[in-house]
Amino acid sequence: MRRTFVASLSTVTVLAGLASFAPSSQAAPAGGKHHRVHVVRPGHSIQRAVDHARPGDVIKLKAGHYDGGVLVRKRLTIRGAGNRTVLSPGRKDNCKKAGVPGMGICVVGSPRHLVRGVTIKDLTVERFKETGIFGIYTDRLTVERVLAKRNGEYGITEFHSTRGRFVHNWAIDNRIDAGLYVGDIENARGTVVANNHASGNAIGLLVRHARHIKAWGNELVGNCTGVILVDDDQKGGQGNTTVWKNKVSRNNRSCAQHEEVPPLGGTGILVFGGDHNTIEKNVVTRNRGNLPYSGGIVLFPSPKGHPARFNLIKFNLVRGNAPFDLVDNSGSRTNRFRGNNCATSKPDGLCHH
Repeated sequence: MRRTFVASLSTVTVLAGLASFAPSSQAAPAGGKHHRVHVVRPGHSIQRAVDHARPGDVIKLKAGHYDGGVLVRKRLTIRGAGNRTVLSPGRKDNCKKAGVPGMGICVVGSPRHLVRGVTIKDLTVERFKETGIFGIYTDRLTVERVLAKRNGEYGITEFHSTRGRFVHNWAIDNRIDAGLYVGDIENARGTVVANNHASGNAIGLLVRHARHIKAWGNELVGNCTGVILVDDDQKGGQGNTTVWKNKVSRNNRSCAQHEEVPPLGGTGILVFGGDHNTIEKNVVTRNRGNLPYSGGIVLFPSPKGHPARFNLIKFNLVRGNAPFDLVDNSGSRTNRFRGNNCATSKPDGLCHH
């Protein structure tokens, strides 16, 4: 899953079904004829409850520890008891059967059959080899009040998915890639990433090879880079994303190059070749590094040299960043800088005084 900048995730093979298990949960009416609540207690199998649930049911997890590697392929709500409900690697990885091993919870559809309306909320996913919460070929996937920490690659992700909603989550110390990720979709149809906290990751929020995403109210602090919008030179590019009213500060960790991902460090918001993005009313402070793309808000060509074009950077507070608060090294004269409160820029004249 380390295809952060260049290659698209390959199509996942979805198996016809899993072996059935004897139920280990209690089912109770949920106020509707066809919707039930399945209560799962620590030491029991979440996967069994998922397999026996009908579309629209609720899987309710009590506080305690559970085996992860949970595969979801139908409309369900999985709801914990807050951070005291903890999923970590266990004896069986059901996600492996769908071709995506190493995930805490994986929501897996296919190009012709999206998994719609899954909600995951109020729980912790930690120490998985790949990703805490993973979605592929989903529609309206909601991840809310989830703590994703110390996972090997990503915290919370969706690939090839539309109308996602990632809100009020914490993505902390996910080692190699991004705390929050949206990618590989020509039109994400307004996927929302809002009011999350991401720290200790290589990238706080990564939008790659995707369009029509809205990111606001996030706190992206103490990563190698706060936000990256990247055109990885595949057909369709990256763009039409709004990054609005985020706090992006002190993203000064140093991440060495791995595979196709360049070294990262000391950048607040980085646009790598994207187009028609709007970066507005963010507070971007004290991001300091010595890489060519270090600084506060930085526009840079894509990995293969395609310019960042037609982006609008306006009304941001960008102070105390180094080597500059604003950098337009985009390779294009089509980007607009309007009303930004900053002290230094390259070239000169981008700041509003």
